[in-house]
Amino acid sequence: MRLASLGLLVLVGCAPPALKLPNGATCTTTSSAGADAASLRDALSRATAGTCVVATAAKYQGEFSVPAGVVLGAEPGATVAFTGAQASTPTLTLGAGSTLTGLSITNAPGIGVLGAPGVQLLDVKVDGALAAGLVFWCEEDCRTAGPAALQGVELTGNAVGLVVHGSTVNVTGGKVTGSKSTAIASGYGVVVSAGAVFQMTDTVVENNEEVGMLVDGALDTSASLLQVKLQNNRGRGLWAQGLLGSSSSTRLQLSGCVVEGNKLVGVGTRASRGVRIDGGRMSGTLLGQAMSAAGTLVNVGDGLGLFEGTGDVLVDGATLENNTRSQVLVDSGALGLSVQNSTVNAGTAQGVVVQRTTQAVTAPMIFVPPAGQELPFSAPTLALPTR
Repeated sequence: MRLASLGLLVLVGCAPPALKLPNGATCTTTSSAGADAASLRDALSRATAGTCVVATAAKYQGEFSVPAGVVLGAEPGATVAFTGAQASTPTLTLGAGSTLTGLSITNAPGIGVLGAPGVQLLDVKVDGALAAGLVFWCEEDCRTAGPAALQGVELTGNAVGLVVHGSTVNVTGGKVTGSKSTAIASGYGVVVSAGAVFQMTDTVVENNEEVGMLVDGALDTSASLLQVKLQNNRGRGLWAQGLLGSSSSTRLQLSGCVVEGNKLVGVGTRASRGVRIDGGRMSGTLLGQAMSAAGTLVNVGDGLGLFEGTGDVLVDGATLENNTRSQVLVDSGALGLSVQNSTVNAGTAQGVVVQRTTQAVTAPMIFVPPAGQELPFSAPTLALPTR
């Protein structure tokens, strides 16, 4: 008997190959898509929550939607890549609670992957998206939704690596590297904004053109980083602006993180409250040119920069060393700035420079420049990417 083609490859006498699944993901039904875009779309359109769809072709061209609760993965041992066709449409759009595993998304003309609450990504690579590689975007009721979980995700050479807007996202492992500055608000590795709740553990954020990570505090954004490496970014390592925390309610926490080899500033904050840095290292910040508040180009290169009314910052047990200009620069600081139990190795540079600040700062090796001889600095409000 000859079966009519339905765009779905039916395997007779054996089950489709098992997918490598993230924790908690299961397959109640498994099907294999054929080697063209139409068959994959057909398989996805038929899939319901609990279905695992196995992509078997080397490359799929176009845009695809993964329904809620559905798993889309590569056949074990196969390299499966997706390339988008339209700048206005993400290459892969994920429904709530869906899963991607073992796939690559390359050269997307717009967004690579548009995520949703509760999704999981395991061993996914997004390379060369002309907008953002991976976007989680929520406008309302965001914190009632389940967190998205990323494991071993690699975001390489996109205009922006990861955008988390109002969503709850947990990242473990993987890397964000090589983001390219193609327009305003690009060249960023990771952007966390609009009330997002963000956690990152054991991830490398490196070699991004403008900034490794940007945390914007509007709508009470919070970010927690554990053993993250922010290194060799060609602009700021981590930049936080407008954080709305306090000494008892942090909005940015770094624990055991390595921040080194970046330009301008390793970790910098503007008009922010509620920052805690436990352990780790901020080192090797290189001089770079940036625009000052006065509109002039200045050379800056500081390990930790606290600017424009930043307060309630605790640095405990960290090492600050070999940063080109100063290990810590405080300008117009507010109440509650403390560097304690920490090692400050200035070398031929300066230690902790405190200027234009009336509140007491607790730190070793404090130097207060005479009026008119303060260090120039750059503390902009960085633009956020749009969807």
